[in-house]
Amino acid sequence: MEVLKSNRYLTVRILYPKSGHIEDILAAVQKVSGSARKFEGLVEIGAWLDKENDQIVNISLWESKEQAVQATGKMHAMFADTPWKEWERKPAENFLGLTRVV
Repeated sequence: MEVLKSNRYLTVRILYPKSGHIEDILAAVQKVSGSARKFEGLVEIGAWLDKENDQIVNISLWESKEQAVQATGKMHAMFADTPWKEWERKPAENFLGLTRVV
């Protein structure tokens, strides 16, 4: 299989909200997404609710890994007080720097 060449950087984060905390997580994701939109290099960001599996899928697509890493570092500091662990039934799964193949 031929791998497509792309400098773009895709992240996927799957969040598993505890009962009663979906709105808390979605509000926090909305704040993070709003902040991300201020950084250079962001192509797309958003969250999708998977009701059937009781999870939230959050994606971001960046022009480059460097821009994503720089923005993410700054955003982690901005949202360090967000109580993700209190709101999640299990830790989020993170898929960073996925390589596009098709």
